[in-house]
Amino acid sequence: MLPLGCSDSPDAEHVAVSGQVTLRGKPLPSAMIRFVPMKSEPELHDSVTIISEGRFAFDSTNGPSPGEHHVIVTPLEPEMNEAVAAMQNGDRDPLKSRSIPARYQSTGQLKATIDAANIHPLTFELTTR
Repeated sequence: MLPLGCSDSPDAEHVAVSGQVTLRGKPLPSAMIRFVPMKSEPELHDSVTIISEGRFAFDSTNGPSPGEHHVIVTPLEPEMNEAVAAMQNGDRDPLKSRSIPARYQSTGQLKATIDAANIHPLTFELTTR
């Protein structure tokens, strides 16, 4: 997994965080996960990484800061050759496995509390209902 953390402030503390994301009970094949601090402070920034086979991980240099966060899960754009191959194999909607309900693609639906003293894997279960 490739961490894409937007946090680069030397003043902010970062926490190594890992976890899993499921959609309809199955590991989300691929997506992007973003932790957005609820506090509005100049040294706090979003932390972003890729979800692969339902798993994500941040290390202590790019992870979210301690505190409350909105969590946003967005789809990755499919590679053109993947979409074409799926359509050639009879799949009418090659993006259906990547579809993430809109409510998870903005702040408000998912939240996480990051505590540097009590680190445990996070689990986000996305539903279509």
